[in-house]
Amino acid sequence: MNNSSLRRQLVLPYVLLVLFVSAAIAWVSYRAGEEAVGTLSRRVLADMADRIGAVTEQHLAGAVVALNAVAPDPAALPGAQPFNTQTTTLEERLWIASGLNMDVSNYVYFGGADGSFIGLNRVNRNSVELYLREPGAPARNVYSVNAPGDRDRLLRSDDFDPRQRAWYGVAAHKAGPVWSPVYNDFTSREPTITLARAAFKPDRSLAGVLATDVTLMVLTHALRSANISGNGVAFIMDGEGYVIATSGDEQPFRMVDATPVRLRVDEMESPLIRDAYARVQEWKKSSPDAPEPLSLEFATDAGALDIAASSTGRALGLDWTTVVVMPKSAFMRGVTGSFVQGMAIAALCVMVALILGLSVLNRVLRDIRVLTDAAKKIGDGEPLPSLDIRRRDEIGQLAQSFSEMEYNLRIDKLTAVFNRASLIAQIASLRRQLEQKSGDRPNFALLFIDLDHFKKINDQFGHGAGDRMLVAVASRLKDSVRVTDVVARYGGDEFVVLLKGVTNVDDVIAMEEKIRRIVEQPVQLDHGKASVGVSIGWALFPEDGEDVDALLKIADKRMFDTKRIRKAAR
Repeated sequence: MNNSSLRRQLVLPYVLLVLFVSAAIAWVSYRAGEEAVGTLSRRVLADMADRIGAVTEQHLAGAVVALNAVAPDPAALPGAQPFNTQTTTLEERLWIASGLNMDVSNYVYFGGADGSFIGLNRVNRNSVELYLREPGAPARNVYSVNAPGDRDRLLRSDDFDPRQRAWYGVAAHKAGPVWSPVYNDFTSREPTITLARAAFKPDRSLAGVLATDVTLMVLTHALRSANISGNGVAFIMDGEGYVIATSGDEQPFRMVDATPVRLRVDEMESPLIRDAYARVQEWKKSSPDAPEPLSLEFATDAGALDIAASSTGRALGLDWTTVVVMPKSAFMRGVTGSFVQGMAIAALCVMVALILGLSVLNRVLRDIRVLTDAAKKIGDGEPLPSLDIRRRDEIGQLAQSFSEMEYNLRIDKLTAVFNRASLIAQIASLRRQLEQKSGDRPNFALLFIDLDHFKKINDQFGHGAGDRMLVAVASRLKDSVRVTDVVARYGGDEFVVLLKGVTNVDDVIAMEEKIRRIVEQPVQLDHGKASVGVSIGWALFPEDGEDVDALLKIADKRMFDTKRIRKAAR
């Protein structure tokens, strides 16, 4: 096999071409035109505004995920799911929800229509506070807790009625999730925005309101972590012209009598921000239907500025705008030449590249496309299709390696079932079907299986016997489920079964009993027969959540509950 043929065909012509293009561009770079740089700068700023908006929306979406972890959005469920207002159930779900994205939604809570309240606030990774007001109680108690049900350490009590808070009133009469106006948090006094959603009893009467807070400082920290030039600034404002967050050193509020008061954009000290705000307002008034993102240039006493603005949060129900402004000099530094000559040489380089490259690339593009599609399917957790590639060069070697790579990536070498990474990829593929909203809505259940007494087999008969027991368990699990279901080794003596198309708990319980009956039969080992017990926990998608980690946590918790019950029964 000639290992160097593809290298000669692809690398040598393009190395010569790159050298030629680099020399040509270096020779005419001083002629690059201001118009070309202006076009590029506006495009860069527009992309930056979109990117910042996407990051902001990703932070805000964490609040949506937190609420769905407590009670999935009814619009995303196949049928009505009554809201469970029992304190123990709510407390367990709040523990899960508040831990999903602590940087954004570390405080998740529920205010009942009867005046009750329960909330979990992860102050930091080592401190958790539970806010609890039972129905009819005169005050709300705040506890420092370590686990669900912990009430040993009372920190304080306060007079708190959730029905009098802004977030409750906004959401109580709405059918879907809604963002509150910005307000000063009851405890921290920081400017805060709350995502709230009403929850209903089986008779459709109001049970209360679920909510989670996002402080504006979280968004400011996220904006400051973005890659903004030292000469430029980015900021986010709401529809009323108030600052939400800024990448500069200036805070989006000022302290008045120890209370933060929000600033309007035109009240900011930065002239760059004020000038950009004025231009954006003029543009919105003169061209309300113009396409976004806005990209324009304007002159000031300090020089020309480039600005880009893009709507943010509309998909989440917010009327925010992201603005990025940059001095034109930041883009024009070192550029003094002619764009036309540069484009002429660039066109010549493209023609040469096409002449030299098409004859070569046409020979390999078909096979590369096949390999690309195969790589995507592997990444999505789908089985690798048959590759009809017969070559003797590097691409042929790559195609030959794909089947081996798929097996190594997807299959656990000991048990010959799917591995953890493949399981996650297949679940992600099912979740994407829900996001695409096309075709049948996916439903599935996860069974989290842990082997009881497995350590005794390792200790008594050795790790070789333990490995043979794992192989036998994996084989029995595959025999217990349907061909369309997925059995995966999650790690150690833990397995996860993905039951596709399962929609109700009865089917899950029936499968649990079947698996337990088959797997717990004795296994013949070299030194005699041995058996293991099976503790199983489960979670339904999307009833128990839409996030993979959340589903696995719920199933894992139920598995440990089962294990605890089985131990107590012995």
